Amino acid sequence: MEENVYEQEMIDKIASTIVERRLSVPAVLFMEVLKPLNFFGAQTLNFFGPLIESFLKKGNRYYDFTAFLEKRENIEAILRRVEEMEDARPHNKRPKRGRRQKKIEASYNESGGLNDR
Repeated sequence: MEENVYEQEMIDKIASTIVERRLSVPAVLFMEVLKPLNFFGAQTLNFFGPLIESFLKKGNRYYDFTAFLEKRENIEAILRRVEEMEDARPHNKRPKRGRRQKKIEASYNESGGLNDR
């Protein structure tokens, strides 16, 4: 039971990070292409585990994460969750514009064309 809770937490955490950073399309493409290699990647992480764990805090769940990656259905679950979150996200929001972009737009609007400044 605890393993399923951990897997669901990981799926939600990975998917929400992808959607928040607006990387849904590249992440889905990347995961679809590399899905057949997930077991190999997990075994590579297991091989380098002792070295990587020396840099992590005590009580980490590094090997739980590698076991999570070994299961192909978890990759599918991440993909489904990313798609669900992306569908639920409001798409009418415009990205924040920086000061430079606002200045360019103001310059363009004032003169009816773009000024060379």
